[in-house]
Amino acid sequence: MLLIPSHSDRPELPHGARQPDAPERATSAVRKEFLHLSFDDSVFLTGCERRGAMEFALTARWPGFIRAAESGGVRHESLVVAQTIRQAGLLIAHTEFETPLNHAMLLRTFGFRLDASFQPPEGVPVEVVLHASGTEQGRRGTRLTRLRLEMELTSPEGVRIGSGSTDFEWIAPAVYRRLRGNHVEAVLDQPPLPVPVAPERVGRHDPAEVALSPTERSRRWQLRCDFSNRLLYDHPVDHTPGLVLIEAAHQAARLTAPASFVPRTVTTAFDQYVEFDAPCWIEAETSGGEADGDGFRVVVRGYQGDRQVFRSTLT
Repeated sequence: MLLIPSHSDRPELPHGARQPDAPERATSAVRKEFLHLSFDDSVFLTGCERRGAMEFALTARWPGFIRAAESGGVRHESLVVAQTIRQAGLLIAHTEFETPLNHAMLLRTFGFRLDASFQPPEGVPVEVVLHASGTEQGRRGTRLTRLRLEMELTSPEGVRIGSGSTDFEWIAPAVYRRLRGNHVEAVLDQPPLPVPVAPERVGRHDPAEVALSPTERSRRWQLRCDFSNRLLYDHPVDHTPGLVLIEAAHQAARLTAPASFVPRTVTTAFDQYVEFDAPCWIEAETSGGEADGDGFRVVVRGYQGDRQVFRSTLT
């Protein structure tokens, strides 16, 4: 199974700066370089404290959530939750396990759950605490190179918000170059964009936020990779980021399931890199009983060429 690098594998440093063998620990704020980001306002984490050999407490601040007009409730922004879990894994790897900043972070699996009781006020930032427990999954020599993290998300007062998990690995630049071959260079020019699904159909306001393009087949779409969406494309990358695929799965579920379906648990497994130079097709199917029941689920698969590239299950 191939692995999918987490959003970006090579953060940009200031011109002339030296890429360090291992990063310095952040003391007053979480540096965006630790999270492979280019913009300060993309950083959700605010701190990290080690509580044991494999125990960590992280803090985050989410931007205000938006009230969804069609439901009258506050929309749970899945991208914010997924981005926070991704950032937590990167921060722990770099600051706690001395992973060099120029190593590629490769995702195997990624999942999260939001409790039904989580109802944030509209437009008000949300303070979050992530209690993370790690399990060693792989090592090269004396250095840890693969880790699984399980996280519990709570309010600062200890009220449960949800949970998350991720299994990821980091590899040296030379290994990554061999793995990626002709696709190792970041894509700077916007690939041709197919027409988007109407934004309101997937709960978005801007076409740049739409990850799907309609096709002639029911429950089948073409993936859209709009580089102007800064939450998903913080800076140039050489393949479609994993968070884009998770967002595409959410949008496909929204187009497939009845309006009463609100996904609380999302699990994704990555099989192949998704390249920019070939179309990726997204397909969805449903199973279970009523859309608002515990047994209802939407399974979303992505295909490029004749291969499955990822699979997301939303329940």
